[in-house]
Amino acid sequence: MWGQGTEWVAMTLVGNKSDLHMQRKITKEEGQALAAEWGCAWIEASARHNENVARAFELCIEQIEKANKPPQEEKSGCVIL
Repeated sequence: MWGQGTEWVAMTLVGNKSDLHMQRKITKEEGQALAAEWGCAWIEASARHNENVARAFELCIEQIEKANKPPQEEKSGCVIL
């Protein structure tokens, strides 16, 4: 789906212009559902009011770090000395 050998791509879905409530085309719930379907982060932002603009970039970085982090080995509760 995402390319050769890639199972997941780091992405963040950003609903922009959240300050324009009367002109909304997609509900918050629809945005959240799409993000869940895609397996990515979701946030609404407004550049006009500087709401969640920086947070959107932070979420992008978090998603990239999550994609580049190797899977952790499960540790058992047993220790042999």
